[in-house]
Amino acid sequence: MMRSSFLRRLIPLILVLLVIPACGDDSSGEATDTTLTPTTVKAVTTTTAAPTTTTAAPTTTTITTVPLQGTGPYEVATTVVSHPSTQDIWVTAPSASDADEWGTWPIVFATHGRGGSGDGLAATAAELASHGAVVFAPTYRSTEGQYIEQDLECAYRYVTSIAQDYGGDLDQPVTSFGHSLGASMALFGGLSEAAYGPGGTYDACFSGVPRSDVIVAVAGCHYEYEGEQFPFDMTGFSNMDADVVLVAGTEDDVCELWQSQDATEELQAAGYDARLVEIDGGNHANVVFYEIVDGEWLLRPDDPVGEEVAQVILDAINAAP
Repeated sequence: MMRSSFLRRLIPLILVLLVIPACGDDSSGEATDTTLTPTTVKAVTTTTAAPTTTTAAPTTTTITTVPLQGTGPYEVATTVVSHPSTQDIWVTAPSASDADEWGTWPIVFATHGRGGSGDGLAATAAELASHGAVVFAPTYRSTEGQYIEQDLECAYRYVTSIAQDYGGDLDQPVTSFGHSLGASMALFGGLSEAAYGPGGTYDACFSGVPRSDVIVAVAGCHYEYEGEQFPFDMTGFSNMDADVVLVAGTEDDVCELWQSQDATEELQAAGYDARLVEIDGGNHANVVFYEIVDGEWLLRPDDPVGEEVAQVILDAINAAP
């Protein structure tokens, strides 16, 4: 059941973006150095970190192995968790063996694109976690519009209730990062404080929690796809305290650069702390460590463009008050 105007405002955007090829993967802190080296591929065996919540017990936690490591100083491990109100959520965090700093990491809520899943952002998550962040990447039913709001908001609220079990520190800046359709979801969910924040009108799950401190929207189609136009509707936005960063590649032919440029200008005109980062040579896939070959999204975990985008996210976290 849709209990807010969020989805109604997004219907023109969703109807168009549902025809975009999967903008995610169909396969399955502090930055210490801006000169990034190729990703080391290394299998990690995780240990169980039992999630807790004051509202409802989680469903079965599945421990997985993801053979990706970032370029930062920390070894990372990935776990999959879920709750009755959510889809699977991929949790990528510095290993618990880093005991001296355990429990001090900022958290990142990462939202995939249309047709993807949480593990589609595994390379970006590994890069962020290796520099000291806990990344929660939920799967949401991105091709079924009636479920988008529920899946994402319930996951975000659940994540805040379990973040500390994975070393997350909610006293540090909370970041929402999204790619493609996920970029729009990060903006609308992160800025719509009246609907989703404490005391908000949305009541499908848990209680409202504070909105993100940092929002990074990567490669978003904010106005148009292949000639089909839709509004960049800021109705309901009210989280004026968020630091907003829009990121777009100069060679993106799916969600062209001008769309992020115009959206940044609209946000700035409305009084939001928004800025644009243009990624030279970035396209719709390599910004999240992929290459599209014959219509197939192939993971490229050492792509320098993906590393550059991850650094933008880390810089935004470090710059937040």
